[in-house]
Amino acid sequence: MSNTKERIISALIMAAIVIAAVLGGRWTTLLAVWAAGVLCIDELLCNFAKVKRSDFVFKYVVIFFTLFFVTVNALNARLSLYFFTIASLMLNLFLIYYLFKIPMEKAFMKNSAIKTPGLIAALVILPLLSFGIHFETENWRQILGMLLIVTYSMDTGAWFVGKNFGKHKLWPVVSPKKTVEGLIGGMIIAALCGSLAWYYFFDQFRWYYSVIFALCGMMSQVGDLVQSKLKREFEIKDSSNLIPGHGGVYDRIDSLIFLSPFFVIVVKYLGQQFTI
Repeated sequence: MSNTKERIISALIMAAIVIAAVLGGRWTTLLAVWAAGVLCIDELLCNFAKVKRSDFVFKYVVIFFTLFFVTVNALNARLSLYFFTIASLMLNLFLIYYLFKIPMEKAFMKNSAIKTPGLIAALVILPLLSFGIHFETENWRQILGMLLIVTYSMDTGAWFVGKNFGKHKLWPVVSPKKTVEGLIGGMIIAALCGSLAWYYFFDQFRWYYSVIFALCGMMSQVGDLVQSKLKREFEIKDSSNLIPGHGGVYDRIDSLIFLSPFFVIVVKYLGQQFTI
């Protein structure tokens, strides 16, 4: 089976799982988010930081994430959701600085992971602990749908356009396969899909919505570039080989969780009120 067919089949299976979870309600969706978080923690600790599953730090981080995730969402701890959302935004600002300003040769993340393995897990723990904020609106299914549509239309658009029309490399040292054409094409497709979806869900459209969704798509690609730099620094190809044609769970949700806290601001600006 070709890599493209594998990729498409795996994507359809993942989409079916996500749709089933969302249709099942808030708790099935949160269960899926928790499961994705545990798998990402496993990939970051075992494949990046070279921690063994039998080590204390691995068990501690998984238990820490689980306890906080259940507490924040079961008790509807709204101030905690606010706190973790702001913390995720701060983390993203640091990761943008890391991406553009910290040379790969310094192996900053790799050395940090060796000294304190649990810190690298924060890359997924903070955004996923804040993820519950998307449920603090009566239109949470539509909001999650928008987040998924913008993220993966950008990802799919960039992949398709880059593969078929890409000629100019975007940043070969960080991500050899990404192209300028792919970035632009992905942003256009994210703008189109995001605008159409928002109109379908909320019966609203302004011309600048397309610009906003294009920028959201670009921001999701920044998250993907951060992960690409991490993988180059740690000298690994994928976060794992769990998903045929896609790599690991972290490979699939890196853009999503990076965009997530920014998307809270976008959604509020576009008129969907959170109850926090």
